[in-house]
Amino acid sequence: MKLLVVSDVVNQKLYSPLVTTVAKDVDIIISCGDLPMYYLDYLVSSLNKPLFYVCGNHDHYTKKKTWCEGLREVNDFKYHSLNYQKKCFFGGVNIDMKVVEKNKVLFAGLEGSYLYNYGEHQYNENQMWNRILMMSPSLFYNRLRHHRYVDVVVSHAPPYGIHDQSDLPHRGFEAFVSFIKTFKPKVWLHGHTHLYDRNATRITKVNGTYVINSYDYQIIDLDQYLGENR
Repeated sequence: MKLLVVSDVVNQKLYSPLVTTVAKDVDIIISCGDLPMYYLDYLVSSLNKPLFYVCGNHDHYTKKKTWCEGLREVNDFKYHSLNYQKKCFFGGVNIDMKVVEKNKVLFAGLEGSYLYNYGEHQYNENQMWNRILMMSPSLFYNRLRHHRYVDVVVSHAPPYGIHDQSDLPHRGFEAFVSFIKTFKPKVWLHGHTHLYDRNATRITKVNGTYVINSYDYQIIDLDQYLGENR
């Protein structure tokens, strides 16, 4: 299975007819957050593939009095509008705090960044721990049914000490490090940490989990990480 994983920036090569060449053989689109609705909608429409996403700290939902009435995209540098109404969404499935199965692969999602100015989709460590605890029954159910908790975790922020930075907005979560030790996902996909150096580290293996910074976009062949043990 191949994934097109996008995060944080609109790539002009993907936001064009070239997307059907660049990502022609992907099976699923994954968004790690901080992307506008029009971009995700274009990817889904062009590739005709399912989309799983989590929100970043610069995404926010807009709740309207009537569905689709006055839907407005916010295209400035601060916020990206993601419509909350079920009848007017952009073709994706929000997997935050959910565990879903697709093509025999188990996905889980955890949105947001570390708390720094009390904006939407920002959490402190205790709040993130609570979110993981609320999701854990589904993970234990997977263990009973599939003999593993989860294969791929999708988050916006990285785990603490892995691809993160020292400032609060770009700090990773210690709760994610414990999640990796406890539930042992094969792959952890995140964004949030912008990469401007081609030689910067994108992939780090931690306790058997490949943590992948998906800033901009990555095409990932899951088979090389999951193997046959699924």
